[in-house]
Amino acid sequence: MLILRTVIGWLVVAFVGLALTVNGLFMVFSPRAWFRLPGWFAGRGSLAEIPYGSGWGAVQIRLLGAVFLALPVWAAYDMLFR
Repeated sequence: MLILRTVIGWLVVAFVGLALTVNGLFMVFSPRAWFRLPGWFAGRGSLAEIPYGSGWGAVQIRLLGAVFLALPVWAAYDMLFR
């Protein structure tokens, strides 16, 4: 039973890391395309494309995307080189 929980736990960690990475890439390279992702995957909450798709709002989305990309990289680095 412990092995099954461990495998399921690692699968959840991998899915969350993949979701953060894909969302982060979309957010950094094209905030408008990120708003076109399915809502269940992008996790936008109350963010809307009108104020955050261009201008200063797009810069904020890009910065948040950079944070989303930095989290899995930091976690992987910490796990592998600690």
